[in-house]
Amino acid sequence: MNTLALTSVQRVQYDQGIDSSNVALQNFYGEMQEKYGDLIGQSMQEGEQGWKDFLKTDEGGKMAAKGQTGRSAGRISVTELGDYLSKGSRRAYQLTQAQEKMSDAGAKMAAQTRAQQMQLFAQNNIIRNPELAPPRPVMQNVGMAAFKDALSIASSIAGIASGFGSLGGNKMTVDDFLKVQAAGGTK
Repeated sequence: MNTLALTSVQRVQYDQGIDSSNVALQNFYGEMQEKYGDLIGQSMQEGEQGWKDFLKTDEGGKMAAKGQTGRSAGRISVTELGDYLSKGSRRAYQLTQAQEKMSDAGAKMAAQTRAQQMQLFAQNNIIRNPELAPPRPVMQNVGMAAFKDALSIASSIAGIASGFGSLGGNKMTVDDFLKVQAAGGTK
């Protein structure tokens, strides 16, 4: 099997891996929502049963029905109502805690899914072109190139030095130079 076919198969596997990881994450979110919905339903049923029990055992209401309307009857009614409401508050707190735990679990699952997707991408992020041959290497002797550069620098320096040497032999003054220039020639 040639390289292009293998690369094509790897790309298809990458796409399928991304799709399946996204579906798995959405399934996880769906299960979490279903569990949370079940917890809310259970809490609502407990609340209904608690209300029924409150109404059955309401001593303050029974006392009021008997004509006992003093402070004691009022305190008993308030205490029983407070007990019923505190149970409802505890259920609400438990639902909040369950939702936070589910959110944390969802975040962990999302991070795992993202890591899996990045791993899939790392396996396919290089574009392969097997038909294109790599460029031919330049055959050059590095030592010879450095030697030629050194020779050209040395010849430049020698040319500059020879110019200074010729000036030193002909001790021409400024007056001599001006005379030669006025005559229109060189010495």
